[in-house]
Amino acid sequence: MIGDRELLAFRLGYYELLVSLFWQEPAGELLLRLSDGINERIQAARNLDPLLADGWEKIRCFFAETPPQGLAERVVDEYTRLFIGPHDPKVNPYESFYFTGHMWDRPLSDLRTFLKAIGVDKQDGYSEPEDFLAFELEVMRWLTAKQAAAANSEEESRWLRPQANFLKEHLLVWVPACAQEIELAQGANFYVAVAMILRGFLEIERTLFRDWGTDTIATLEEVRRRYGAIPSWTGPTFDMPDDEPEAPKK
Repeated sequence: MIGDRELLAFRLGYYELLVSLFWQEPAGELLLRLSDGINERIQAARNLDPLLADGWEKIRCFFAETPPQGLAERVVDEYTRLFIGPHDPKVNPYESFYFTGHMWDRPLSDLRTFLKAIGVDKQDGYSEPEDFLAFELEVMRWLTAKQAAAANSEEESRWLRPQANFLKEHLLVWVPACAQEIELAQGANFYVAVAMILRGFLEIERTLFRDWGTDTIATLEEVRRRYGAIPSWTGPTFDMPDDEPEAPKK
């Protein structure tokens, strides 16, 4: 894990990609870039995790079956129906929702405490809470980038610890279940593949960080029971402006 620049580039690249795909409706340029060299990407993924490879294969099939002129519109429409509405979204990709069944609940307060400790502050104008899937993936991207910029092995180690804690206390607890709901959601097609890639990549992360941080990762059911014994959080929230989301401020 320490000193392996190729592994760092691999991890950073996947986090950047996943943030781009979940942050908002992906732009057409991003979708076109995904199709470049996809056969090589599939083959490389097969050497790492079968689910990761299957996700890329499904994206290849999606591109093959979708006319280029309608590609971006179709993906934007799917993203909107899955995560935005116009009525209730098919999937609510928020940690609080998966831990308690409610938005803006105590898990968000606990997450903010962790983010404050590592120096992450939400950018003004960003309308989503910090427990939004894309925001949590962006936190991992930022931590990985900090490790990549470290001057020595001791500094790298210092940035690996919060990565392990964040993965094992947050992402690895609820995101696999969220990804599986995306895969089963009515009308999902492109994002079935993206969710498979997300689950496969997180399994790789789980293996890489096996010896870092806590030895055990709580199950989603255990965390739900833990929060079930605590009254719903009624602490302060923040204004939700209508501006387009921007990256969190570091």
